[in-house]
Amino acid sequence: MLKNKEPFVDDSFPPAPKSLYYNPAETKDNHVVQWLRPHQIVMEGDSKLKWAIFRTPLPSDISQGVLGNCWLLSALAVLAEREDLVKKVMVMKEFCHQGAYQVRLCKDGKWTTVLVDDLLPCDKRGHLVYSQAKRKQLWVPLIEKAVAKIHGCYEALVSGRAIEGLATLTGAPCESVPLQPSSLPSEEELDRDLIWAQLLSSRVAGFLMGASCGGGNMKVDEDEYQRKGLRPRHAYSVLDVRDLLGIRLLRLRNPWGHYSWKGDWSDDSPIWTPQLREMLMPHGASDGVFWISFEDVLKYFDCIDICKVRNGWNEVRLRGTLPPLASLDHLSCVLLTVLEPTEAEFTLFQEGQRNSEKSQRSQLDLCVVVFRARSQASPEVGRLVEHSKRQVRGFVGCHKMLERDLYVLVCLAFNHWHTGMDNPANYPEYVLAIHSSKRLLVEQISPPAYVLADAIISLTLAKGQRHEVSLVCDFYLIDGHAQRKGGGPEVLKGREGMTAYYLTKGWAGLVVMVENRHENKWIHVKCDCQESYNVVSTRGELRTVDSVPPLHRQVIIVLTQLEGSGGFSIAHRLTHRLANSGGLHDWGPPSTSHCPPIDRQVEGLHSPRLIT
Repeated sequence: MLKNKEPFVDDSFPPAPKSLYYNPAETKDNHVVQWLRPHQIVMEGDSKLKWAIFRTPLPSDISQGVLGNCWLLSALAVLAEREDLVKKVMVMKEFCHQGAYQVRLCKDGKWTTVLVDDLLPCDKRGHLVYSQAKRKQLWVPLIEKAVAKIHGCYEALVSGRAIEGLATLTGAPCESVPLQPSSLPSEEELDRDLIWAQLLSSRVAGFLMGASCGGGNMKVDEDEYQRKGLRPRHAYSVLDVRDLLGIRLLRLRNPWGHYSWKGDWSDDSPIWTPQLREMLMPHGASDGVFWISFEDVLKYFDCIDICKVRNGWNEVRLRGTLPPLASLDHLSCVLLTVLEPTEAEFTLFQEGQRNSEKSQRSQLDLCVVVFRARSQASPEVGRLVEHSKRQVRGFVGCHKMLERDLYVLVCLAFNHWHTGMDNPANYPEYVLAIHSSKRLLVEQISPPAYVLADAIISLTLAKGQRHEVSLVCDFYLIDGHAQRKGGGPEVLKGREGMTAYYLTKGWAGLVVMVENRHENKWIHVKCDCQESYNVVSTRGELRTVDSVPPLHRQVIIVLTQLEGSGGFSIAHRLTHRLANSGGLHDWGPPSTSHCPPIDRQVEGLHSPRLIT
């Protein structure tokens, strides 16, 4: 690969402005003026040391440069609590005089080995401009360069969430536990006891955890955080979780400086008893490491990211497409055969957007759903077993103990329907990662007909709100919370033989599904969502009229949050009547049963399905 032992130069990510910025000609950033090899770089205070990849990597080694990529460096700091995990990322662990290094990363759920050179961006004085590690270690800037390369340039690393960094660096299932009510849909309450139980069990399991301080959509009083010794918009490593005589405490490390928490349970706090101090700090205080109460974590931190690294587990990764329609030509689902009881994690990834500028990015809503198969001979969707939340995020996931049985996994996304995406070559791809404690048989199969309709119906029957509706009822959703117009009760007395189901909780939108149990009558349903905001409809319109046949269920409409960072609201009005025959009569065009028509693109989701 390297001729005459000349230093390696990576032509695919050259030492040039295009590797730094999206649009080099338009940038006003002038920090980087040269690319230097390690022996040319000036490091204050460590001049006598030789360069090395590692020197017992520590969280406190990491320094952030001018790039706003705290999400990645926070994840690296959490990872550095486990030296073995840091060393897994660097395939080449010894200094290479030719300057060629391999870095193993998991991008959008896919493992990839990235080749980089050791030419690093520097200023005119020869100092590193971006990240660096103390004691002349190269693991931090080389990993940063590899992540920049897979996303196109260094500028692509600006802004993100630490959980993305943890997933990229470990490939393990990752979960973000929100700590602020404002980060939850308004119909969900913050269950402090459940969060505490999850933190305790994660600590026992040996998972990596990082606590995000004052991030997300929290309103931060910078002066108050400074008085308390906290650094907002940074991640702290969670080292320990303890429940002692009803006192809930977490031990955190601040890798970004020597100052520590100054509130209750800090090193000099008068709350400490001699017995507790002996139990929890037998060797005295450590720089940047402190104890803090769970109550104060809930006050000053916005989430805790959990990275479920496990030894001895099995993993499989499957690729597929998320077509903007219900055609079986491009859909797939996964058949899972469980031969003995197993713990399993399912993570659904979409393609990353960092190769585009922020203004041009558009993420899909994602949801992965696990069903029992109807029978051993049939891959058709049966009873719901588990599902992730549906979120406009880079990845979503869920966890379940599975018994010996046959399961069907369905991957869902809807906010790109009816967006003019006609070329199958442009359909977005997904990666489904399955981690399990025991071996599984996994097969990607062509789905049965109407798999989307059956999946949404099964999910809505299990998790939706059931309304025995009257002739007319109005529902409003604000940021995902259903409210009946006028504030009356949600369950209304209505006509026998008909039930409307609404799925909103953890759904980033709304599903309306109607069940007609009459043996010889049709039900006409008008659904008007025209006053909704920042949502799109799988029907292509926000007003629909349908004739639901006897003994059938129909998914009337699926509304989806269009853009993840903004709020959304759904105004929904349902009107219905009985009819003695098919067709919409005076509610629609002649000889039609659905308006807009249920054509080939949507019939796999919206066709009426026989009640079985």
